[in-house]
Amino acid sequence: MTTTDQAVPPARKSGAVGLTFLFTGFIAAAYGFGVYLFPAVMPDMLAALSLNYGHAGTIMAASQAGFLIAALISGILTNRIGASRLILLSMACCTLCLLLVPLTEGFTALAVALFFTGAASASVWVPMVVVAKALIPEAHQGKALGLMSSGTAYGVFVNGSAIPVLLPAYGWQSVWFFVAALTGLLFVWGWYRLAGLEKTAGMRGAAGSAMERMDLRTLAQPAYLTVPAMMFLNGFSCMPAQNYLVAFVRDELGHGIDAAGDVWKVIGFIGMFGGFLMGILADKITVKKALVLAYLLLGVSFAAFADHRSLVVIYLGAALFGLAFNAIFGLIPAYVSLAYPTRATALIFGMGNVMLGLGAMTGNFLGGVLKDESGSFQQIYIVALVSAAALIVLAIFLRRPGAAS
Repeated sequence: MTTTDQAVPPARKSGAVGLTFLFTGFIAAAYGFGVYLFPAVMPDMLAALSLNYGHAGTIMAASQAGFLIAALISGILTNRIGASRLILLSMACCTLCLLLVPLTEGFTALAVALFFTGAASASVWVPMVVVAKALIPEAHQGKALGLMSSGTAYGVFVNGSAIPVLLPAYGWQSVWFFVAALTGLLFVWGWYRLAGLEKTAGMRGAAGSAMERMDLRTLAQPAYLTVPAMMFLNGFSCMPAQNYLVAFVRDELGHGIDAAGDVWKVIGFIGMFGGFLMGILADKITVKKALVLAYLLLGVSFAAFADHRSLVVIYLGAALFGLAFNAIFGLIPAYVSLAYPTRATALIFGMGNVMLGLGAMTGNFLGGVLKDESGSFQQIYIVALVSAAALIVLAIFLRRPGAAS
């Protein structure tokens, strides 16, 4: 038993486990449902609402715009209203918007609803990290935060399991009502669990706004620009590749709902374990080498989607994407914490999240335009493949962990 473990009362350890599971559920709902359910039922929704893929690209760009704005202000809001309050407000917003989506009847209302689900996904994460750092023993924070960040994969897996059962029998609206009910239950659990949490020492004011601490002269240094550039390309390539995948499988390749649901489930299932396994590998071969490997796998997955000669190739691409995608978003924070001084960590994370949102917004919008102009989703995956090649080069030339002064 470590010294840290000995210093932590058993009650706190027990509470930390419950908190970890709760926050994992929050991430599953905010990201898995709030961000990734729309792409999974997109063909049915577009047909029912008389929309096209240009509309879809704009809607997904609106979701990323919400993420971007919330990423900019969530640090300030955490200090102003408190971490646990912001978490609960974000989950309440997410629940309400998930409930409103199946009631929308047109483009504008749908775009607004998904704008706020995108915002909730960003505004729940920053205060969640603050609470985790305050209440989870230091020796277990890495494992806890790793599990929380895998919550997206659990949400995606639920999507892939629910859609083939609910959509054919009850319509696309039933899927949204189902996940809204699950999110509502999580919110009730969270309300009970987080009540009075602001009284905990170190909670309030623990997270300053990264934007408030930015040093432009530091940002101008190439070593500090590399990670934000990589985060932009992560969003630019990964988000449209995932968001248009179900529509690609169903509309362009002609496969049914079950096949599309299986593709989604493969991504979610592999993602549940992929990030953790790649983290173990990173401890053995260094985070930088693990990142290069992850981007290689990501490039192969995009190549498989662009090739799409059979459903087996699509499944292979989905498995590699699930492994690489979830690993990347765990390895980037691990690299930053190892390679850069403490005073720069918040700055890089803040800029990285903003650039991730900008990249995803740009990629989603461009994806819709490419589909409408070319008539095929293949161009999206070719562009993503080029982006993956650029990411491999950037990862190779990253400064080695511990080299920053």
